[in-house]
Amino acid sequence: MNLYQQADQVVTRQDLARLIAAMAEAAESPESSNWENITLPQFLEALAAWTDGMDGYFRNQGMAEPEQPSWWLIAQMLTAATIYE
Repeated sequence: MNLYQQADQVVTRQDLARLIAAMAEAAESPESSNWENITLPQFLEALAAWTDGMDGYFRNQGMAEPEQPSWWLIAQMLTAATIYE
């Protein structure tokens, strides 16, 4: 299962912790070459940008923007930051 599939299945805090551990492992592997944002500054900048514009993501997906954050939403934010420009 890739990181994006794993992120879609995050429900609990423990699920999120496993995803973050998998992301750390992936960041040190050849898989990170698929990431647009492999340095910490790039990743954090993309995380901030995606978080700021996530209303557009939900609108484009035909989904309501969550009113409260969830473990799933945090997982989406983190994985989006690997590729968001």
